[in-house]
Amino acid sequence: MIFTGSLVTYITGRLDDAINYLKKFQQLEIHTVSEDKCGIVVTLEAENEDQLEDICQRIKNHDAIIDISHHYFNFEEEVDKIRKGEITNISLKGFSKSEQRKERDKLNEY
Repeated sequence: MIFTGSLVTYITGRLDDAINYLKKFQQLEIHTVSEDKCGIVVTLEAENEDQLEDICQRIKNHDAIIDISHHYFNFEEEVDKIRKGEITNISLKGFSKSEQRKERDKLNEY
């Protein structure tokens, strides 16, 4: 199991659309909207990295949502499975900045 604490950013004026869409995900819990009304604080629970990636991609594909960024991960069970040799193919692809965010960050460099 992988647990994340994440921030979903959405298009200004589309909060209700974004929240209604996020409510469709059983694996996601909505906690609050940021004070600046730019983000929705959520937690996600996924069976594995592939499921987490799939959920995040589906969230990002909604027209009211700009991005989802993870601010913490808890994947203790996966570490135990790695130690026991139950998991041997580790990719960590979902634990780094997306290519889109890397490109955006390049544009903001001075």
